[in-house]
Amino acid sequence: MESQSVELPENAWHRRLALEYSLLQENEPTFTPVENELTHYEGVIIGTGPYDGGYFRVEIILPRSYPFYPPDVIWHTRIWHPNFSDSVPARVCESIFKDHWSPTLRVVAVIESLRNLLTNPNPEDPLNPVAAFEYKNRPDLFMARVRQFVEEYAHPEQAFRRGRWKGQ
Repeated sequence: MESQSVELPENAWHRRLALEYSLLQENEPTFTPVENELTHYEGVIIGTGPYDGGYFRVEIILPRSYPFYPPDVIWHTRIWHPNFSDSVPARVCESIFKDHWSPTLRVVAVIESLRNLLTNPNPEDPLNPVAAFEYKNRPDLFMARVRQFVEEYAHPEQAFRRGRWKGQ
């Protein structure tokens, strides 16, 4: 049996997009719509924890199946982290995007979840097994590599560049 696409009715979809935009303006002012499209945002997450001082460019795209399915997250800044692939753009391993998604969650919660992942890496659910190994067994090496990646790839000039950023 083929699964059917689940979507909000058109008027409810537009109200939800307006609410998301309003919440983003209020809580995440670095995230703005791309070409005034309320289903596509670009923004910057400022690093916390081991990633302090880093500026990370992120895109969030709301598919028509949102909020029943999570948004697509595109992480444009190269990062050394157990829960991000070591590629540009990076894939993000976060349970909120898979097992724990709920239609009651908002885009601001997605951004906060990404920020929290910077402060609290989870080496038990890695996309980058080498970073996870270092995090658990060689924290000195892990921190040195994190600092190297932040210094090399996470500059504010790069993160705040407008338009789709072509990473290193």
